[in-house]
Amino acid sequence: MEDLQPTILIVDDTEDNLDLMEFALKRKPVRMLRASSGKECLKVAAQSRPDVILLDIQMPEMDGFETLKHLRASKKTVDIPVIFLTAQRKDASSIEQGFSLGVDEYLTKPIDIDELLVRTRSLVRLKKMEAELERTKADFMAMLIHDMRSPIGGISSILELLEEPLIKNSPIQEVHRELLVSAEDATRRLLNLINDMLDLSKFEAGKMNLTRDPVFIGEIANRITKQMQPQFKQKQIQVNMSIEESLPSISVDSQKIAQVFTNILSNALKFTPADGTVKIDIVCTKDNAGFNEFIQISIINNGPGIPAEELPMLFERYKQGMASEIVQAKGTGLGLAICKLIVEAHGGVISAESEPGKITTFRFSLPVVAPKES
Repeated sequence: MEDLQPTILIVDDTEDNLDLMEFALKRKPVRMLRASSGKECLKVAAQSRPDVILLDIQMPEMDGFETLKHLRASKKTVDIPVIFLTAQRKDASSIEQGFSLGVDEYLTKPIDIDELLVRTRSLVRLKKMEAELERTKADFMAMLIHDMRSPIGGISSILELLEEPLIKNSPIQEVHRELLVSAEDATRRLLNLINDMLDLSKFEAGKMNLTRDPVFIGEIANRITKQMQPQFKQKQIQVNMSIEESLPSISVDSQKIAQVFTNILSNALKFTPADGTVKIDIVCTKDNAGFNEFIQISIINNGPGIPAEELPMLFERYKQGMASEIVQAKGTGLGLAICKLIVEAHGGVISAESEPGKITTFRFSLPVVAPKES
């Protein structure tokens, strides 16, 4: 059932204006919250999650544009529709700036209350429709991918059962052996794609449930490196690991952080040339303010590198860069996107830097003190 009383947060540095708005809306089908500064707006918006924010542009200390930047940068407020309130009807430059920052609507002073309510209801309906569409899409994708995974998994198991006796115990023509191995490889890659798509759909639908336990990050790194050692050995790639002594344990979902290690190390395996080197550095560091501690993991390889123009889109889904074409690497283009979602769900950050032709570094940091769940 549609909420007939949407909540609107009105932000104005003049208390008299807020009082007038409160009086004008007193008998209207709307709940009003008030804030008299940009900082207060950010606090109230994060705590109360209003349906719409009416934000005055001209405010001291933190104006409407700066406030909007902070609203759009926070996970708690990024999706709240914002209406800018301006005193100038034809201020084209501020209108352009506002839309570039993510404002949804503009209103000019003096405010027409009926127009405000119409626009508020319209924005609320639009956001609900978008949310419902996203949920429907996520549910459909999850159902589709789940139904695809079962038969593909069955085919993969059958191929494995067929391959073992045929290759080990019976004479078989080389062409048949190659076809069987190729079929198994294609099936495995398709199953990996389906699993990645299922993970991504769950993560983006907000259904990533973290099972946090205190763990030593070095143990996860050692376990995954040991599991992948035969693959690195086959390419004669040297893997070196450096773990700072006396690292604190951190509260993370060890299975999902292991997935991050696996995806990034698999990337390094693809792009590091034979006889190359992969280095893993794990240290404890602090943020710029020097208060919060993080475990920082750097995975470095000496592959072909990543052009500067590709770095900003590296963690987007289905993106594969020029390096993939150079080494003819096969992949889903989802691994790094999943890494980003997992790391950010833990309150961490992930990044990449590269010097083409020389070195590439993937770096992710996880907070020592787990953030409170919102």
